[in-house]
Amino acid sequence: MDTIKNYVETLFLEFPNTKEVRRAKQEILTIMEDHYLALLDEGKSEHEAIGQVISEFGSVDELREELEFASREREPEDGIEEDEMYQYLTERKKDAKGLSLGISGCLLAVGTLVGLGISGAEMMGFLLFFILIAISVGVIIYNGMQFSKNNVVLNDRYIPVDLNKEAQKLKQGYQKSFQVSLVFGICLCVLSVSPIFFFQMFTYAEYGIPVMFFFLAIGVFLIIYGSINYSSFDKFIKEKYFIADEDALGPNAMQEKYGDAARTKHLLERVYWPIVVMIYFSWSFLTHSWGFSWIIFVMAGIFYSVLEAIFVKK
Repeated sequence: MDTIKNYVETLFLEFPNTKEVRRAKQEILTIMEDHYLALLDEGKSEHEAIGQVISEFGSVDELREELEFASREREPEDGIEEDEMYQYLTERKKDAKGLSLGISGCLLAVGTLVGLGISGAEMMGFLLFFILIAISVGVIIYNGMQFSKNNVVLNDRYIPVDLNKEAQKLKQGYQKSFQVSLVFGICLCVLSVSPIFFFQMFTYAEYGIPVMFFFLAIGVFLIIYGSINYSSFDKFIKEKYFIADEDALGPNAMQEKYGDAARTKHLLERVYWPIVVMIYFSWSFLTHSWGFSWIIFVMAGIFYSVLEAIFVKK
């Protein structure tokens, strides 16, 4: 009997530990054990019964197809469509480009200020600095708002199995581009100090500083742009429901992550930190220990992580 249990456990090692898989494993184990006992009643030996039960069970591929088909039958009706995913990825790519340009623009603004300051045009440097900073910050804010807007459209909606597989293929296809942008971006950031040494040979080391910021701007752009695009696919891969904000899970995502403790977790998020703040001010006013009462927030953060770990569904 233990041989059959171990065999079934081995079969299900590659499948996720979901309710459907656990139920299917228990049903298969019950059927195989009943068949095993029936063969023993027919006069079969223990080894013969075990061998016949296992040989009549079927292949792992058939089991995988049955489990995937069963999961598709129970998929919610509000699942994300494939064209919605592609539209999301397209919009996110645009926002990633804008966000990366905004951050790089801030670096270029500093380089412009330093470069014109060295040339003696300080006022022109300050003027261009504030213009570039204003434009860059505006671009960052706009694209950051677009990030949130695009996420809200899909928030807490079911990610079908086929969509998950498609996202994995897209991520695998983009992996080489991500690696190239990451490597070139890091190399440019590391080599950004080289212009200073180059101009130092001509006793004009200060002229290398603006060039350094130019190298940094390009390197940072490549790193941020590639990283955001690469992580976009994980939105459709790592979770069963789309999560727009990890700190504000929707009802479906909350239920999937915390199970029966979802309501308790929701209540904890609403009351825990207000209570901590009340304790902090009460303790500080009563004991006048403002110098070290901030340690309450450190301990509260650790305790919150412990409580959260208790409520996470395994």
